[in-house]
Amino acid sequence: MPLDVIQEKSLTEIINYALEYPSMVLSSTKSNHIVPTSLADFAYGLYVGYISGMFFDKFLAENKRFLNDDELVDFYSKLASRNSEITLKIKAHLKTQ
Repeated sequence: MPLDVIQEKSLTEIINYALEYPSMVLSSTKSNHIVPTSLADFAYGLYVGYISGMFFDKFLAENKRFLNDDELVDFYSKLASRNSEITLKIKAHLKTQ
């Protein structure tokens, strides 16, 4: 069973919040201890980790269980559909640093 309407709305809100405040998510990119092959790839990993962590934590708190396989597929599909938006936000933010 895919994400229900409330869960999908929650995911959308978390992604939108992360996109509105990139400096909060990408603050780790300023660390001198991290030497990724691509700063943009590393930043994308931070975004996916932030969004996933926020959503999974909220899902667990509300449903008292982890996402099942169908819900995970739906989650990653919805996240992937916002890929270009996330990538553009990262690139724009990294240029301003």
